[in-house]
Amino acid sequence: MQNNPDVIGLTKLIQRVPDFVNAKPQLEQYTTPVDIATFMLLNAFAEGDFKRRVVDFGCGTGRLGIGAAFLGAEVTAIDIDSEAIENGKKYAEDNEIRIKWIEMPIQNWSERVDTIIMNPPFGAQRPGADREFIKRALEIAEKVWTIHLADSGRFIDKYVEDNGGKIISSWKMDMELKRTMKHHSKESKKVKAILYHLASLI
Repeated sequence: MQNNPDVIGLTKLIQRVPDFVNAKPQLEQYTTPVDIATFMLLNAFAEGDFKRRVVDFGCGTGRLGIGAAFLGAEVTAIDIDSEAIENGKKYAEDNEIRIKWIEMPIQNWSERVDTIIMNPPFGAQRPGADREFIKRALEIAEKVWTIHLADSGRFIDKYVEDNGGKIISSWKMDMELKRTMKHHSKESKKVKAILYHLASLI
């Protein structure tokens, strides 16, 4: 585990993580913006949440997981999209980043871990998709770092409390989502988001 993270090296590494080749609308696939990913990863590192086992829930091509592994965490990356996993795995191997990649739904993961990092679906295409991620993460991890739409903030706050969690910190930020699917009419769109640092009390 590094004492002083290589911020420049981290940023360069995660900037080049491949985007989705064929983003699937039903999975609400989009790559976590570099600025938000860097902010999450460095804060999680500073809080000591990367000292042990970390799981990247719904990893996609692995930007968060690859960044956490670069910072010294023992990372497992989970997703149901085999194409995204293969692209992320190749990039990680090419850059000598060690990660265990698993293709399966996050609901099937049952092992206790120390930290979960995730940028889950917002629930726009499949209502409640974001709740599934929060509930499962709080059931199996001591700490959780997760991103959600600011419009859902009040609901998320209550949902976390109702499911055995506690909000340690939260940050409001602008999130730029790039055009990834055919039905997107603009090259990019900015939304208001909240990054949460949660603790499980279960």
